[in-house]
Amino acid sequence: MSEKWLYLPMQVITRELDAKLLLTYYAIKQNYSVVIGKQKKLYENAESLPKGIFLFKGNSGGGNAKKYKPIVKELGHAAVELDEEALFLEEDRYLSKRTDEVCNKVLDQVYCWGKSQRDSLIKAYPHYKDKFHLTGHPRFDLLKKKFRSLHSNEVEKIKKQYGDYILVNTRFASYNRKGGFGVGKDDMKKLYEHFIKMVKELSRKYPKLNIVVRPHPAENGDSYRKELTNCHNVFVTHEGGVVKWILASKLVIHNGCTTGIEAMLLDKPVLSYIPFTSEEVDEYLPNEVSYKAFTVKEIFSYIDSLSKEDSEEKQSIKGRKEILSYYYSAMDENYAYKNILRLLNKISFKSESSSENEFLQNKPLRQKGPKHLEMKENEIIAFLNKMRKLDKMESEIMVNKLAFNLYEIKSAR
Repeated sequence: MSEKWLYLPMQVITRELDAKLLLTYYAIKQNYSVVIGKQKKLYENAESLPKGIFLFKGNSGGGNAKKYKPIVKELGHAAVELDEEALFLEEDRYLSKRTDEVCNKVLDQVYCWGKSQRDSLIKAYPHYKDKFHLTGHPRFDLLKKKFRSLHSNEVEKIKKQYGDYILVNTRFASYNRKGGFGVGKDDMKKLYEHFIKMVKELSRKYPKLNIVVRPHPAENGDSYRKELTNCHNVFVTHEGGVVKWILASKLVIHNGCTTGIEAMLLDKPVLSYIPFTSEEVDEYLPNEVSYKAFTVKEIFSYIDSLSKEDSEEKQSIKGRKEILSYYYSAMDENYAYKNILRLLNKISFKSESSSENEFLQNKPLRQKGPKHLEMKENEIIAFLNKMRKLDKMESEIMVNKLAFNLYEIKSAR
């Protein structure tokens, strides 16, 4: 019996896993078998895998994706792309850093977050315009009311542990690196220092309100712990995906961070703190869909007004969603996972059964790796089981560990 295979490479597990598992779940319902894991491991073993579809995540990871797109095509796989960063980059930077002629030539389909991205691609590569499709991203599907109950248990645990809190998300990895502070990033250093000062002032102003600082996955969390050690109501954590932390919070504060968009789509109060502007640190879209505060006093005023009915603020939220709709197409009841699977199902090529596949039989890959970077099998199973319960799916799903951070997921039929 012939099977359909879908390969989902990841780079940052904590940020990407839930969205990839959402797509995995619905792909399985449409008779796909899915292999999900760290991108380098998937790329390097493409020759051993059954012929299927690789869903690339953009030209990232030290050029590996750019290198392997033509390779997987030569091996008989199909190649499609949904760039993880395309929503958040200015047009010139996106086109110069994340796209090129060779990649667009070999890709079967390119999935776009919204009209802005597709318009940019058509302008730069008009001869490939039929490959560019509006889909959205499953990452934002998870923010819709349909799926929020997936996080209910974790949200309640967070609320029990931290009570009422403000969530502060940061994005200063170019300066606050895990290996130590960077140099030559003066404006990012300045923004980092403003955020430290802002959190300290929040801590003093609202002693009965907790503050959870959530650094970007590539940042050094210990730098925040050191700076904020004397603030009794401030906590620093990298734990788990960000959605549950947003849902459990009273307010989200950021500057140019994706979580600003996510918080707005989750119907949470969201504020962008902009103590200064510069080309180095300005990020248009996340700031435009958030309430803007330019001083700490303005943050205080916004927090104090949260308990009041504010029709002007509700109108402002409506306007922010209208801004976002140009950049993101799968709003309201339009789901990215449905759009992607509809397009995947149009791709035809000769597939092969799993019994013909030596890689999946023998699993020759290294089984060990750093524990703190591990994609945990029990977390994968837990997410899929919650999806089965939400969707009232009776058939079982098999999760088979092929190697460290590499899993085969398929129906138990």
